[in-house]
Amino acid sequence: MSLFKFLLILFFGCAVQEAEGKAKKPSAVKNVKSKKPQEKPKKDEPKDNILAPYGVEVDSTHALLVDYETGKVLLEKNAAEQIEPASMTKIMTAYMVMKALDEGRIKPTSLVTISSNARKIEKGSSDMFLEIGDQVKVEDLLKGLIIVSGNDAAIALAELLGGTQSAFSADMTHLAREMGCAQTNFKNASGLPEEGHLSSAHDLFIMSKRTFEDFPNWYSLYKEIDFTYRGVHQQNRNLLLTKNIGCDGIKTGHTSSAGYGISVSAVQNGRRLFLIVAGLRSLKQRADEAYRLLQWGFGTFGNYTIVPKNKPIIELPVRYSPQEMVEVEPKYHVLTLHRNRIDQAKAAIKYQSALEAPLKAGDQVGEVTVTHPDWNEPVIIPLVVKKDVPRSFFLSRMGQTLRYLFQKD
Repeated sequence: MSLFKFLLILFFGCAVQEAEGKAKKPSAVKNVKSKKPQEKPKKDEPKDNILAPYGVEVDSTHALLVDYETGKVLLEKNAAEQIEPASMTKIMTAYMVMKALDEGRIKPTSLVTISSNARKIEKGSSDMFLEIGDQVKVEDLLKGLIIVSGNDAAIALAELLGGTQSAFSADMTHLAREMGCAQTNFKNASGLPEEGHLSSAHDLFIMSKRTFEDFPNWYSLYKEIDFTYRGVHQQNRNLLLTKNIGCDGIKTGHTSSAGYGISVSAVQNGRRLFLIVAGLRSLKQRADEAYRLLQWGFGTFGNYTIVPKNKPIIELPVRYSPQEMVEVEPKYHVLTLHRNRIDQAKAAIKYQSALEAPLKAGDQVGEVTVTHPDWNEPVIIPLVVKKDVPRSFFLSRMGQTLRYLFQKD
């Protein structure tokens, strides 16, 4: 019978090293009603924007801050609740276009004829000033969509790929749901207010992360700070691009009903964070909030290795193999921890005491459980075989079985 051994290990000290920053999927979401941007608290009222356990202030009605490499949620506020995504909708619109480009269904130089629908834009909304009958390259429309948040570009691209904006929106929703965006339902490609057009901070994070991972070449458009079309020069509305914080995307959003929001990705010293905030009251507050929370995330937390990659954590005995021992290691080598609370993390290893060949590299033979006072739940890291372990020939296995029986007696 297989026995289990337990070993308490103080990884965090001599064995823990800071790492240079794939993300795990956040927890499942629930279907809830959207919230309007919160009102400024009165002087005599206590603040309700202080989040535990670290006491950080969050003015956004909805927020999510995630470490990309480890998938660790550093900050979460109503992230599963449905919200109006406003122009952050265009993250998914752009994803659909990039996917079509990568699959060869359209080309960057393909010309799109601008319809009258693309010019039916609300007064004062963002656009790239297309005119009916214009012949515009897909690449220019994509730039106008991403850099200057063109609603006209969104509609033109939707009609190109879906025939109608309604059909394209249904395709957007279907693909988003396949990604795991359970709270998302798109009614248009631009993000202009429409009943039932909803998403969540959690879902917008998934779309943002997938864009970064799936289309690295096209993702670079998100860090462009300006764009000129038909002689009209416009600035990117993402003010963080010009600040020294490592921001390279992604998309802002604003309507009177949704408030101001943004999906941000930033990297410092090889470590990337994703931030979604929504429900803010002004463009300045949006920029200030996002900047402050990113600085907090980079400064307060670090990524630390449990053990160096490709270094076995322990050797276990293995039966019916030419080799007597097998090396095992954690499947994930990096954890995100509060820089000042590293020593409060504790780890325990649980593993099988007797393994049988054959084994393949990556086979799970135990687990590492890491706990921390700040965490609601422990982090479970699979313990896996480092290299393939072959099975002995029949006669050799018989001899090993006899030796085992005598040793047992």
